[in-house]
Amino acid sequence: MKRIACAIILAAVAGTAFAQDFKLDGYINSGLGLVITDRQIDDGNGGAKNADPYLAAFGVDSEQWGYRFRLNGAYANEAKSTGIKLRLQGQAKTDKDGAPVISLPIASGWLTFFNVFTLNAGIIDDSSWVSGGGILNDDMGEGLGLLLKVSPVSGLDVGFGGYAISSLGSGDNNILAAGINKNSVNVWGAKYTFNLAYTLPDAFKFTATFRPKNDAGGDSNRDESMKSIIGVRLLAVKNLTAIVEAELDNLQEFDPKGKATIYETIGYKIDGLSFGLNAGEYILTKEGSDLGIRLNPWMSYAFGAIVPRLDFVYFMGGKIDGSDNDEEGKYHRKGYAATNNAKDSVIAIHPSVTFNIDGKTSLEIGDVVNFEQWHTDYYGAAGHLKNSKITNVFYIDVKWSF
Repeated sequence: MKRIACAIILAAVAGTAFAQDFKLDGYINSGLGLVITDRQIDDGNGGAKNADPYLAAFGVDSEQWGYRFRLNGAYANEAKSTGIKLRLQGQAKTDKDGAPVISLPIASGWLTFFNVFTLNAGIIDDSSWVSGGGILNDDMGEGLGLLLKVSPVSGLDVGFGGYAISSLGSGDNNILAAGINKNSVNVWGAKYTFNLAYTLPDAFKFTATFRPKNDAGGDSNRDESMKSIIGVRLLAVKNLTAIVEAELDNLQEFDPKGKATIYETIGYKIDGLSFGLNAGEYILTKEGSDLGIRLNPWMSYAFGAIVPRLDFVYFMGGKIDGSDNDEEGKYHRKGYAATNNAKDSVIAIHPSVTFNIDGKTSLEIGDVVNFEQWHTDYYGAAGHLKNSKITNVFYIDVKWSF
């Protein structure tokens, strides 16, 4: 499977040189953030002091530190029966000091026959089975391999995927796993996915995806659990976004290690006013475990090309994504992760204003204030005990689309 997919990738990339109708688009997103925190460091005299403020590259929607460059390419023949999809991406990966990562998260060719079957091969990312919620937004289907989509009637898409390498598509820069185990030997185990989506126009969209447990991530640290995601999106009300998603994880040993999470996305637009709520409830099956609750109400109003916005986040049983004790985290719109302990919590206030300059360029100025508290103390500088942290990030963010 791996060799077949790689051969099709090379053929697809080579074919772009002869495709006169090949289309390109993408964007560049980055900015600058001033990070101020009460994280404790050694003052050099045996005591402790707050860490000094520092400047860091900042892209508020890049889901990682700093910046993102993305270039998309697509080509289809006149009959719309064959085509290719490409994406080249550069982005900071793990932290403010991490080296930039250049990746090829999409490089696939597709062929449609009998107006029913579509075969995709290569590095695949198909969004047919994504519900589009504000937090989850995943279908577990990315990877290097083959995907067969069957559309027997209007609105129905059934998918069968087999991947030699799993692509970590959600929140990790779409980087293909290294495929190296603890003995430094290249080892992959296939991932299989089963997908279904049905859309009834002006009524609803239903999605369901499933994958068995696999080690297509490439090593013991990236083994993927058995998981299923089910989602329903309401389409009946104009200007209303209403989505409910349920994620069931660790199904191979659901008792006692399984996880169930329910996500809700609600939004409504009235002229220039938009408001909504992104929410999640995090449940462990293990007896005595705590319930995590994440609430993110938001509101914005468009004064022509100027759009102020206010976000509020309360996460009981959560923390800043990437932040552990005195380490720094990802201070972004979706930069929060569950800890499964109700005594951990995050409260965040995020005012911002976006200036849409010319239809392709936007400038956002904002301030992210996070108060994070943990259920256990940790030893900071000079043995100083702490169980909370306040972080303030004032930022300027620029996005240019082309």
